[in-house]
Amino acid sequence: MSKGLMDYVQAAMAQIQTAEVEQAKGLIAEGYQVLDVREPGEYLTVAIPGALNVPRGVLEPAADLQYPGANPRLRDGRKDGWLVVCKSGGRAALATQTLQEMGFEKVVNMVGGMDAWIQAGGQTEVPSGENSTVVLKVPCL
Repeated sequence: MSKGLMDYVQAAMAQIQTAEVEQAKGLIAEGYQVLDVREPGEYLTVAIPGALNVPRGVLEPAADLQYPGANPRLRDGRKDGWLVVCKSGGRAALATQTLQEMGFEKVVNMVGGMDAWIQAGGQTEVPSGENSTVVLKVPCL
């Protein structure tokens, strides 16, 4: 039998750390950086202030230690705390698992994603795009 998206998300959720919105606010207050893995069009509409946008589809090259076009803020932040968000939590769960496998030590998926953040009255901004990894500077293999 073939697998579907939710099979992958559920498998990832079993292996990662998660935080509800109120816990996530505490992690941000402690210094965790926000990694928004939504597509640029989603991110540029509304985001958590200061979030770094690296779409899920380019996460691996953006975080890779050997890839010349990696995002330095993410690539060099393996010991930093990262709160990973997407729209509702699925892409972030997959991204959190991937980052763990790539050697990131403190990555947490925010349950419910931006939908839950906004519903809980979390602070948002319309980002300028300067924190968005929209185009990789070096082609992937």
